[in-house]
Amino acid sequence: MRMENYYIFTNNKKDPDQVFTRLLMGFLIRNDRNCIQLNSITDEEMNAEMEGELLRRNAELNPDRDCLIVIGGDGTVIRAAHLALGSGIPILGINLGTLGYLAEVERTNWREMMTLLLGGYYEVETRMMLEGRMIERDGKPVNDSVVYHALNEAVIVRNSAIKAMNFNVYVDGHLLNNLNADGIIVSTATGSTAYNMSAGGPLVEPKAQLILLTPICAHTLNTRSVVLSAEDSVVIELVRAARNENMQAEAVFDGGNSFSLKAGDRIEIRRSAEVTNLIKISRRSFLSTLHKKLTS
Repeated sequence: MRMENYYIFTNNKKDPDQVFTRLLMGFLIRNDRNCIQLNSITDEEMNAEMEGELLRRNAELNPDRDCLIVIGGDGTVIRAAHLALGSGIPILGINLGTLGYLAEVERTNWREMMTLLLGGYYEVETRMMLEGRMIERDGKPVNDSVVYHALNEAVIVRNSAIKAMNFNVYVDGHLLNNLNADGIIVSTATGSTAYNMSAGGPLVEPKAQLILLTPICAHTLNTRSVVLSAEDSVVIELVRAARNENMQAEAVFDGGNSFSLKAGDRIEIRRSAEVTNLIKISRRSFLSTLHKKLTS
């Protein structure tokens, strides 16, 4: 299927003078494609209300004829995934930063890759996302909590004094573990190479359908990451106790949207009905990219 409409989303820090963006737009226009530039948006500007508006607006996009090209790096691709929520529009990342896992095209080969894209020589990979919502606030049920999405991960982390958090982790209603740690990462396979990797979690082939639980600086010697089914529901409860009664924490989704948390709160994280579609052109595999990252 010939894709006609190309939306361009640029990280202005990576292309401050829009030099590369103009080159790309000129290339698309000369090849008889429609080119629409989207305004850059910061993580702070992304919120639940904006995601809701984007879901309504994006319903008009045609994933068979439209493409979202992201100029920047992996972080910009993550942000674009939130912009594309609800549309199904496939995303192509052009990397202007260091070697990453999500941005498919490099600055050095963009013309070659774009020619292949316009010729229909590409595949679309579907990546799983997570969604999270507050289900109990201060021990009382919450029925109208906003829902946040994540392509990489949801992170529960303290934002108060330096002391360990104590929380219970439930999977499908069953207590999995009680943890004393600085936090916990709930990650997709896509996010396994992000914060999860830095915290010592396993690296996973990104198309895998699963949920990873990785403690952050656990205060025990026998705590390991846990790999769950994509269909499992994870509930994290901040345990109420005298020593952490005034603890302040937050649940952060893809480094952007967040819930504030305190003792007695519960948050549920599960597979989202939303997905992110990524365009793959090159034959570079996840393992070859991982090899380059690990040996550089």
